Amino acid sequence: MKELQKHEIELNRIKNYVDQHTGYDISTRSRKAEVVLFRALYFKLACDTTNWSLQKIGKIVNRDHATVLHAKKYLFDELMENKYLINLYEIYRVEILGQQVTSYYKDAEQYNRLKEKYNNLLALKIPNNLGYELTVNETAYRNLSAEDKKVYDERAKLVLKSFEWKRKDDQREEVYDIIIGEPTVNDARASLR
Repeated sequence: MKELQKHEIELNRIKNYVDQHTGYDISTRSRKAEVVLFRALYFKLACDTTNWSLQKIGKIVNRDHATVLHAKKYLFDELMENKYLINLYEIYRVEILGQQVTSYYKDAEQYNRLKEKYNNLLALKIPNNLGYELTVNETAYRNLSAEDKKVYDERAKLVLKSFEWKRKDDQREEVYDIIIGEPTVNDARASLR
């Protein structure tokens, strides 16, 4: 069995990261728009985090150096406009490469926001065989802006409180039925009739 060279190990780590988080094998010959963008994400991560040649970077995903150059020239800017791909890019640079929070981020709050986004991305990738699937509302909630999430949370809190009130009302009726009970011969209400 052939021993992997250092560049193959580093570049395969990036490829596997992109494959795992996107659900696609970016080394296929597919020209689907999303696969092309995910492949460009791999190229950008490889160019920005390693010093390997464009030829070696392209070879890992069965492409030549010209494809990497094309992506660099035409797709890297488009990548940085897509929030999902920006998150994947930043997560790799920070989590995988272990860059220091203080050197890469302005403050710990920005780092924590990114970790929350990362956890949300992981939640979207929960496999069905774990017995849990996201509802339509859970999926839609994850796509809301921070302000919309606050509004949603306040409204949802009222809905949840209404369920709590209903449960309390149901419990009161049960208690009321137990205390009052049905009229019997010994019951004071029966004697008043």
